[in-house]
Amino acid sequence: MSVFATFANRSIIKATLVMETALSVGARLSLEPTGSDLPVVKRPDGQPYIPGSSIKGVVRFQTERLLRTIARRPELWACDPLSDPCVPARDEEKGVNATTSREALMRKAEAESNASKRPADEIFAEAVFEHSCTACRLFGSPSFAGRVACKDAYLLNGDRLAYVTQVRDGVGIDRDLGAARSGIKYDFETVAPGSHFGIEMVAENLDDWELGLLLTVLNWWGEGGFAIGGKSTRGPGWGKLQGLTVQRVTRDNLLDYLSDGRAPSADISPYLQAFRNRLRGEAGNA
Repeated sequence: MSVFATFANRSIIKATLVMETALSVGARLSLEPTGSDLPVVKRPDGQPYIPGSSIKGVVRFQTERLLRTIARRPELWACDPLSDPCVPARDEEKGVNATTSREALMRKAEAESNASKRPADEIFAEAVFEHSCTACRLFGSPSFAGRVACKDAYLLNGDRLAYVTQVRDGVGIDRDLGAARSGIKYDFETVAPGSHFGIEMVAENLDDWELGLLLTVLNWWGEGGFAIGGKSTRGPGWGKLQGLTVQRVTRDNLLDYLSDGRAPSADISPYLQAFRNRLRGEAGNA
């Protein structure tokens, strides 16, 4: 049965991203005549924010790095979705004898459907999920939606900052001379260091160890282990997650959550331990 067919649980993860350096999340186009060459993305009221796509992108990237380090199929691994996807679209993308392409799996699903009278789409969805890597199962792929969603992160302390944004200068480098190249100076806008953004992620129907994997990556961010946004190799984008909390909705408290929005807080330690157990090959919540 599809992981989306019934409700098993929902995990609501919240934290505050405290920027230690400036932040560059570019909108790529300024609507102001004298605006920056690369402005930060802003809401209609002019306040900067971090798009949920940027948050999900950096969390997925770091999760894939961790999974490729572990590299243990079939439960803990990550494909290369651009050059070597776990479930390619067509047979020829994996070779003439491919058996895990969407084309091949659909043919098998139709054949099994004729024999078992089960819907072919249901059989196909189960097969694609079974052959997908851990990262695609969590964050999505061309075959199905992800189970982890990230909301836009809005600035929390704009009224307490001396300035919210500033414009910095940049220059293009001549690769032969190793010096600034004439005629290609530009500027870019950044959000001030010390800015706080409210991070919120929603994860649906995750096993305990899968939630533990996600929380492990977020704990890494809590240690300042990776950056977000552009130009991070030159300084911007470095910060730490603080105040990480998890609210867990299950079948047992689903009605309370739907009626009044109450979701109990959960201790993250059991989920981190479930992921450690999975790493050691021990049976966990499946």
